[in-house]
Amino acid sequence: MADTASTPVLRVEDLTVRFTRRNTDVAAVNGVDFSLKAGETLTILGESGSGKSVSLKALMGLLPAYAGISGKVWLNGQEILGLPAAALAKLRGGAVSMIFQEPMAALDPVYTIGEQIAETIVQHEGCDNRTAMKRALGLLEQVKIPSAERRLKNFPHEMSGGMRQ
Repeated sequence: MADTASTPVLRVEDLTVRFTRRNTDVAAVNGVDFSLKAGETLTILGESGSGKSVSLKALMGLLPAYAGISGKVWLNGQEILGLPAAALAKLRGGAVSMIFQEPMAALDPVYTIGEQIAETIVQHEGCDNRTAMKRALGLLEQVKIPSAERRLKNFPHEMSGGMRQ
């Protein structure tokens, strides 16, 4: 029986990302390797444009179609690089998530806070919209957002930076 404490939750081998547009080929990420066990934290540091965000977006299937991605990526023992878009969408927000550094970039200005939280709950828990909205309210209350019920109806620009985080 495998020792789950020493088994990586996420393992990345030789991750390479290239962008090809208009006969120009740019290597954005070249040969990234790392593994994370349960409870571990990985910090990725680098200069602007060094490939930090591109690496993580590649893992989550969030890069445009013209991005060439190679290497191997396992999440909980399952190879995920090259999975169909629908399978990756099921993983995102459930098994794997990305916390964006800029809170305004993470929220869609066209939809309310409640709609955005509820949409994720519906996708990952399979419940109806009403149940998801109740759960969204509970989550806002859990993190002590003042007037949580009213905030569900707010658009991102109507909330402070701290609340958006």
